[in-house]
Amino acid sequence: MSRVILVSSRLPVTIKRSRGQDGNGQTLTMSAGGLVTGLSPLHARSDGVWIGHPGEHPNASTLRQLEQQRLVPVDVPPRDYRNYYEGYSNSALWPLFHYFVERCEFDPAHYEAYRSVNERFADQVAKVAKPDDLIWVHDYQLMLLPEMLRSRIPQARIDFFLHIPFPSSETFRVLPQRSQILRGLLGADLIGVHTYEYAENLQRSFRRLLGIESNRGALRYSGRSVRIQALPIGIDTKEMRKAAFSNAAERYLLDLKRRIGDRQVVLGVDRLDYTKGLPLKLQAWRRLLAGSPAWRRRAMLIQIAVPSRENIGSYQQQKDEVERLVGEINGLYGAPGRIPIHYMYQSVSREELGALYRLADVALVSPVRDGLNLVAKEYVACRDDGGGVLALSEFAGAASELGESLRLNPWDIEGTAAQIERGLEMDFGERQERVRPMYHRVVQNDVHRWVERFMTALTEPEVEELRVPPQLQSTVLAETIGPHLATARSALLMLDYDGSLREFTERYEDALPTNEILEILTELGSLDGVSTYINSGRDRNTLGEWFKGVPVGLIAEHGSWIREVGESIWRRMGPPPDLSWKGVVRPVLTEYAERTPGARIEEKSAALVWHYREADDSLGEWQALELMSVLEDMLSGSPVEIRQQGVDKGRAFEHVSEAYGPFDFVLATGDDRTDEDIFARLPLDAYSVKIGGGQSSARAAVGSPGSVRRLLRALIAARRRVAVAQF
Repeated sequence: MSRVILVSSRLPVTIKRSRGQDGNGQTLTMSAGGLVTGLSPLHARSDGVWIGHPGEHPNASTLRQLEQQRLVPVDVPPRDYRNYYEGYSNSALWPLFHYFVERCEFDPAHYEAYRSVNERFADQVAKVAKPDDLIWVHDYQLMLLPEMLRSRIPQARIDFFLHIPFPSSETFRVLPQRSQILRGLLGADLIGVHTYEYAENLQRSFRRLLGIESNRGALRYSGRSVRIQALPIGIDTKEMRKAAFSNAAERYLLDLKRRIGDRQVVLGVDRLDYTKGLPLKLQAWRRLLAGSPAWRRRAMLIQIAVPSRENIGSYQQQKDEVERLVGEINGLYGAPGRIPIHYMYQSVSREELGALYRLADVALVSPVRDGLNLVAKEYVACRDDGGGVLALSEFAGAASELGESLRLNPWDIEGTAAQIERGLEMDFGERQERVRPMYHRVVQNDVHRWVERFMTALTEPEVEELRVPPQLQSTVLAETIGPHLATARSALLMLDYDGSLREFTERYEDALPTNEILEILTELGSLDGVSTYINSGRDRNTLGEWFKGVPVGLIAEHGSWIREVGESIWRRMGPPPDLSWKGVVRPVLTEYAERTPGARIEEKSAALVWHYREADDSLGEWQALELMSVLEDMLSGSPVEIRQQGVDKGRAFEHVSEAYGPFDFVLATGDDRTDEDIFARLPLDAYSVKIGGGQSSARAAVGSPGSVRRLLRALIAARRRVAVAQF
């Protein structure tokens, strides 16, 4: 197994000051949390190192302890760390990624500190990394780090996991440094997120903001494949249950039952963070007590609010609001010896938490936005008795895994109150039916299974990458290809037109074939044993008019229509397509054309094309990326993906091969994405040529349409020389 270098904002230990003879003593303890629990065994068995900020400046003794545990501290000046952590990480990224745009602070100095600290992490990783190491970076505080590592260690295996939501592209684009953050992530080979929704949001941001397309969860960047996968983290179920059923937990549980009596318990366990929606939860509880007075004596809410980021002003305001609401509700609906809310602003031990989980009739987990939420999983893990009810916000990532929970929208106060009441009144049989499947799912997919799945994903075969084919001069390429065409018994040439055989023109309709092109195609059409086709995205009427009388086959509209040599009738390839989508899409294309000077729409029999070649470069590209996202949403579930499904140039090649093959020589040319469809379906011994630079699955590339024409002339000459010699 390769060494694993784990990188997180903080080390998995806590340095605390303690009294010593010199007054500067320190103690080192393991930090709590699911991530530390899950990654510690991996850290131990891989013989790797864990890199992060130590929290406190370690003294000499603590440094020795860190070194013994293979923990590498990153030294950051206190002011830089505050601006990096409390500033950019938690005043810009955290609220934005949780959709609290109004809470965001975009201070350029904070971003500079964020960039600088990420650089410090990159320098530290580069110092300790070995050639075969696997580097696993964690969370939103280090989103620039993958790219920084890639520039320092180009061949390294770098992976990243985001432990908070990734927002929609509409929200993410608010971030001033959006491009820098996305490019930072693109340094990774694998980007892990908790849910498919977050994965989709990330892919859309890459497409809309950087113009980088993804395919089956992978995208290609700088000659590499970058994969995006949804891998929800689990909890340490064994340790959670061990604590919940310990002797200490049993004693605490008995004491709770004695004090509470026969009242039912609704439990809330949340960090005191605005993303958790505590004020909305309290309002829903107040609504239940106001509407159903019987619950004032029959039930109580135990709300644990774990202190969080107390030195940030907005968090103190949240604390004040929560405590005000608790006081109001207890004042309105409480009675001597009985209060409707037992509020605890403190952390609790795992044993106490486990006892509370076992006690609670309903666990009320109602964040307004949460990357996953492990409280929901912990509660389920402690309820193997089948007696608990989980009421879970649909805005928590865990909702996609815990489908048997009572779903609620925390913004719907009435609806949340109703779901709480439903949970309190639910009979034991239904409780069992709901919690048992979730229990088995949580136990089977614990945090150790999460680590195992992520490590397995690292070794899965990568999506086939597009490389940059070598660019050759036409004469060199002709020397390679010419002899094979010259001696072929049956040859097939499939030539793209626009941008390949013919240069682009300022106006789309002006790209008529020149006399040179017509002469080359006529000569190709006269070669015995050589079948030549123009395989174009142009409409069939235009192609038919332009190449009237030229002895080559014509394929129009990316494989929708074909006209054989000497024929006047076009035949459709495949069954007639479903064109119902056109009526929906056409008004959208029209709107975008009207708002983009120079853009226009071309209608084909099986396609609608939005041309922006004549528009301003930056405006046209921006509008095209936005239009693609709009169309993707509109056409979800329809028989098209921007163009008609199953209609492409690759299918046209297969049609010709089946009808007239086999061919012992095949050459295909093309310059854009639509030509990759045919390159991908060619036999291994075929020749494929991309026109222009960039990534492609073609075997070779040439610089321009002029090079293609020179190549074709050389191939014609080679074929004729052999024919003359044989004669």
